[in-house]
Amino acid sequence: MPVEIYQSQVAGHDSGVTWFCCVDNGISLFEKQYPLADGMSYDSYIIEDEKLVVVDTVDHAVEAAWMAAVGAFLESHGRRPDFLIVQHLEPDHSAAIEAFMSFYPECRLVCSVKAAGMLGQFARGIDAARVMPVKEGDILPIGSRELRFAMAPMVHWPEVMVTYDPKTRILFSADAFGTFGGSLAASIARGEKDCSSLEKEWPEEARRYYINICGKYGPQVQGLLKKAASLDIRYLCPLHGPVVDVEAYNPVGLYDKWSRYEPELTQECLVVAASLHGNTVEAARVFASMMEEEGVETTLLDLSEADLSEAVSRAFACGATVFMSATYDASLVPSMRALLSRLKSKNWQKRYVGIVENGSWAPIAAGVIAKELGEMKSLTVVGEPVTIRTRLDESSEAALRSLASAMAATIKEKGEVAV
Repeated sequence: MPVEIYQSQVAGHDSGVTWFCCVDNGISLFEKQYPLADGMSYDSYIIEDEKLVVVDTVDHAVEAAWMAAVGAFLESHGRRPDFLIVQHLEPDHSAAIEAFMSFYPECRLVCSVKAAGMLGQFARGIDAARVMPVKEGDILPIGSRELRFAMAPMVHWPEVMVTYDPKTRILFSADAFGTFGGSLAASIARGEKDCSSLEKEWPEEARRYYINICGKYGPQVQGLLKKAASLDIRYLCPLHGPVVDVEAYNPVGLYDKWSRYEPELTQECLVVAASLHGNTVEAARVFASMMEEEGVETTLLDLSEADLSEAVSRAFACGATVFMSATYDASLVPSMRALLSRLKSKNWQKRYVGIVENGSWAPIAAGVIAKELGEMKSLTVVGEPVTIRTRLDESSEAALRSLASAMAATIKEKGEVAV
């Protein structure tokens, strides 16, 4: 089915909090640029108390199904919504605001002051008297619980806020702790898996999501983590991906590491190769084998095949990256230039790097790579740049061996992060 919606209780059957996991199986590119292998989930929540609260809406692709599911839920419970909390106005979460507020004219909309000023761009026709702007530390009493609001500007838009429910120890975390994909969230929502399975299944797509969506804003994410540290949190309820029970699997340490720009895999090396006729990729395979012989786990990505978001995510994961590019139009192969540009835009830093160029008559890629890396923070270049003339020969293979030895020694001796 193109759209699937699952309902699941958060924090136990008597918590009064229901998760609506809305999966779009038809989407192949998120934000028209990030490949999705198994769709995308959009999360919304209902809190039942003396007042009934809906937390966030969904993307247009799942809007009709979500409206029907929420409407059926409310009708079956004999309830009408008192409040719609809007934590984030990005279209994948705000598409249904206009229809929802029109269908439930008694409902009030709660959002940050910044969001109130931007609301008309995303949902028209909402009377200002129905909008309740809140600021840092404000509280919304809804009966047996008091919802608390914390601002999270630039995580990853300026109007973002998060909502904390002390009664259930739930943090409704907006885009924080979200993931790409739909199947993992669906399997958790259906009860086929529990959160203990997330240790193996969550990090890869969560990192790819975080780095490519929020990676630029590490200091702002650190600010949100500091606020979260003062709260007693049991459940993380994001706007994408599965609800996380932090007693079964706690991803906060990874978020802390990612937002500090520190590698997860300090003893691993990434090799990225941009080739025209295959010679640079072949040299990259040789180099990766040399690294493995040196006892360093190594991942090789051919940029003609690997997605840019995957390469960026792996570069953030590993403690060292070796860039290997052919010379093209007196510069770099476009895929390598795109990777370096994306890494720079996401504040990639605190890593060890190596440089390899290839050129038949005027190899200049190494200088271009070095210039790009020099504009980033806290990167340590290991060894000497290696020059290949079209294909590996005895001399260039020896130079690759020397770089592999130097990189392996650095990774093993230095460990943590470059300074």
